[in-house]
Amino acid sequence: MNRRHSRLLRDGFLLAALLVLSACAGDSGGIEIKYPLDETLFPPEIVAPTFVWSDQTAGVKDWVVLLRFDDQGEVLRFPTNEPRWRPSEADWATIKQRSVERVAQVAVVGLGLKADAVSSASIRIRTSTDPVGDSIFYREVPLPFLSAVQDPSPTTAACWVSTSITAMTRAPTRSSLCPRR
Repeated sequence: MNRRHSRLLRDGFLLAALLVLSACAGDSGGIEIKYPLDETLFPPEIVAPTFVWSDQTAGVKDWVVLLRFDDQGEVLRFPTNEPRWRPSEADWATIKQRSVERVAQVAVVGLGLKADAVSSASIRIRTSTDPVGDSIFYREVPLPFLSAVQDPSPTTAACWVSTSITAMTRAPTRSSLCPRR
């Protein structure tokens, strides 16, 4: 059996396992896909996103990201040993081209010790035909909400004082510039 044929059989097995898991109880196991969200519509000129998930299933250390498109039965398969995956530029170009105004099913399958599917989750993504027409700037930054709830003092607004440089004999301190509350 050649390498391509065995890979197609394994892809078919993983897809069948995913479909069985999904049919029985929707998403299975402890996988939660955090980004992108289900039914995300990507603009055509955006760079490849990083698919991020968490998996609470015991014993899972490897995952396979599967993509299936409405137009063909072919399944794209991307193994990873981290709970995140970012397609290469070439793979992302293929994914965008094949998902223009059509759904692409993205499944993340957690693999057990015997390389069997033990957890899964899936989302649907599409690519728009309408370009944004401007620069797209995206930066993922953790927001300080949790730390602000625990200690709100660092999140208070800074006090600004207008004074001439010659009038200052030493650097002002926060206590001299800002009134106490």
